[in-house]
Amino acid sequence: MTAVTTDESPAVPSERVVEHICGVLPKVLKRERVEASAESTLMESLGMGSTSALELVLELEEAMGREISIEDLGREHFRTVGTLAEYVAGNLLPEE
Repeated sequence: MTAVTTDESPAVPSERVVEHICGVLPKVLKRERVEASAESTLMESLGMGSTSALELVLELEEAMGREISIEDLGREHFRTVGTLAEYVAGNLLPEE
């Protein structure tokens, strides 16, 4: 897993993003508890659809207190919790 830095913002390791994703999944999926790891497939294993994928990004931004650039965000980034975490870690907008 990687961490990305810019001049404006410190690195956010994708492992930490995985923790944030797993933390918001119960709210997004409207379940009391969700067992997930970096290898969990979002669509197949967890039953996430396109609406809940958008909600996940919005909840993740709120949980992390940072905006995520969605310019290049595609379906392939939602393959697993880990692939989404890697995208997010590399596409956080600088804090203002």
